Amino acid sequence: MKFFYLLYDSVSRFIECGAGYYAAAFSYYAPLAIIPLLYFSVKFVGFFYGDIFTAQVFSIWGSVLGEDLLSVIRFALNNLGTETEASKFTLLGSIFFLSFSIIALNVISDGFQDLWGRQTRGLKAWLIKSFRSLGFIFILQVYLIFIIGVEFFIAPTIFGPSPFISLIILLSSTTVLFFTLYRLLVVNSPTAKACLVGATISSVFFVMAKSIVDLYVITTPVITLYGAAGLLLILLVWVYVLAVIIYYGASVAGLYDKINK
Repeated sequence: MKFFYLLYDSVSRFIECGAGYYAAAFSYYAPLAIIPLLYFSVKFVGFFYGDIFTAQVFSIWGSVLGEDLLSVIRFALNNLGTETEASKFTLLGSIFFLSFSIIALNVISDGFQDLWGRQTRGLKAWLIKSFRSLGFIFILQVYLIFIIGVEFFIAPTIFGPSPFISLIILLSSTTVLFFTLYRLLVVNSPTAKACLVGATISSVFFVMAKSIVDLYVITTPVITLYGAAGLLLILLVWVYVLAVIIYYGASVAGLYDKINK
């Protein structure tokens, strides 16, 4: 019973702190952040698995977005790669484009701070927050290397093709990712146990939302109604839903930490 009260009170906390507005703000920055982050990830992870294979894996993971939107993302990645590689300041250019991802993660961090009552202000706090966001980006690359190895090499060898194993991998991998997000982006985050509880709940909601948004994309004639702008709408819907799930899990983690102190 206490568990259900925790879930209910977390909704109240989510609403009181205006986490929905932070989710909308993140959705605004996400289109600018996704392409540079994907490009950086393809290059970094591709060093171990090859750029072509890594890009194919990302396409499989992003299939829920629809082929039309994936084609636009591939086109943008190719353009960014051409511009970056043609520049005499390749490293500087990569850092500049990657800064959009840092800004988007800083928005996520701001929402966590409000949910957990950890608000900080000033230049020093912003630099610390940005450094932690950059650290998460690099940890994300290690995570991607590991999860690709598990999902496409280790698991098929041991278990063979199995939808159940794929579901377990999806749940566990998203739990680890959300847990890292909660623990790393804010200096005084809730306890590891509290973050694990929040990450587990958010990963369950993510799997449920994945099926719902997938059904929405399939059954709703977004492209017919909105034309090319419908592609951006699909992306924004997905990012907003993901951000809401992340913030709700953070709300759960914060309240769980407060109750068990």
